[in-house]
Amino acid sequence: MVLPVVILEDEILIAESISGLLAEESYQVAGIAADCDEFVRFFEKPPFPVLVICDINLKGGDNGIRIISALKKKYDFEVIFLTGRSDSQTVQQAIDTQPVTYLVKPFSDRQLLVAMQMAFHKILQKQQEESKALDLSTRELEIARLVSQGYSLREIARTLFISAETVRTHRKNMLQRNNLRSFSQLIFFLNQS
Repeated sequence: MVLPVVILEDEILIAESISGLLAEESYQVAGIAADCDEFVRFFEKPPFPVLVICDINLKGGDNGIRIISALKKKYDFEVIFLTGRSDSQTVQQAIDTQPVTYLVKPFSDRQLLVAMQMAFHKILQKQQEESKALDLSTRELEIARLVSQGYSLREIARTLFISAETVRTHRKNMLQRNNLRSFSQLIFFLNQS
């Protein structure tokens, strides 16, 4: 199962920072779009994005809420809005698109990773994933719980006094042993048990 994420953000440093964090956390980033025209291209052929991380005010007068609203009429995907705006009109317009969440800049890595967990829980719930008993060691369970709380790979390594590579190895082993395709699935099943 491919669960691609697309980032619609016109500030390239922010977009690349988000993309780097998500890649490090084993999310499949399909790409970055700096404007609405680039973004629409991700819906031209499958696999279509299942999650969009979207800035609201884009250069050139583009509006993330408008494009999300238009595309949600044709495609099934979730959205996390990122913006510097928190006025009531913008928030209400965003709410009308039923986003997973709305993060006001500046946001922390942990806030974004928690939002990602929420989004993928919603996505997997819609796909009606059947409950599954997980085979996890005590250390793996610790790591999985920290991931579900929004800890990054490096934060987990520091918290547990192990290397980031050891965390990566544990994550890989958990997926293989439980025959899962993504860590989001593992967290989904962990939260169901």
